[in-house]
Amino acid sequence: MTRSRFNRDSRQLELFTILANTSGDVRSKSVRELMSFNTFNISSRKKNVIEHAQGDKFLNVQSTTGNGVATQHDADIIIFLVSHIVEALNQDQNVSNRINFTGYEFCKFTGRFSGNELGGIRYKQIWDSMIRLQDTFIHTNINLADGSNEEHRWNFLSDIKKITSASGKSLYYEVSLADTIFKAITSSTPAVLTLDDRYFSLRSGFDKWLYQFMRRTAGTSKEWIVSEKLIHSRSGSSLDLSQFRRRLLEDLYESRELLDYKISKAMIGGEKAIAFERKKFVAAKQQKSTIVME
Repeated sequence: MTRSRFNRDSRQLELFTILANTSGDVRSKSVRELMSFNTFNISSRKKNVIEHAQGDKFLNVQSTTGNGVATQHDADIIIFLVSHIVEALNQDQNVSNRINFTGYEFCKFTGRFSGNELGGIRYKQIWDSMIRLQDTFIHTNINLADGSNEEHRWNFLSDIKKITSASGKSLYYEVSLADTIFKAITSSTPAVLTLDDRYFSLRSGFDKWLYQFMRRTAGTSKEWIVSEKLIHSRSGSSLDLSQFRRRLLEDLYESRELLDYKISKAMIGGEKAIAFERKKFVAAKQQKSTIVME
């Protein structure tokens, strides 16, 4: 079956088609304002609600079914879509928030298989992720394009389709990316940040979120310090702080690194904190350490 980008009658742009031969050259990107507060489940256990509040800003995440909110691994689909739309814009191509792609294209981009074959389990995982993304609703007053206040409710994927052959073989998927995300990445100054090339090698949902949080909050700093309480709060974890430290942070300290960042224990006053330092850093000017607290 041929995938067509255009509506034959109107010749209007109907679908943005992701092409497999471009995926190897596309840098991974995430929406900047979604990186400060975790909007995905970092645990393998089902979770139905995540709530955040800071000052006059709030962000609530809720599953509308019994499937639980989308996980950090489900979020790879959003990163995949965002990355290819941004790349197409950089190449002066027309884009749409209606997108079609194959399982092969997604798995090639995220490195979820080796070789050219995909098993049925992979196709099921992709479809299950798409279902959770559609069933996960965001209620927030944070404008993703510029961070200003704008109360809004939306789900990550407003429409999903799985196209199969007569024999039941998976052919491709078609989705409608949330308008609020599409507007953020197609604005005059796209509200996205580039991720490390090794991002998809991370197997922990917490590590994936923490890396994005670091990428978002670090700015141009070579090194910065964040309180453990803030990390705990922003992660959306259901664990209490002591459990969070024991189950997640101790593993982090033991590894001493997360992709392009060195990690060590620190203190802010009398409060436990995490120190981050870029392994590779080219300073445009003298930078001081950044301290981030609640």
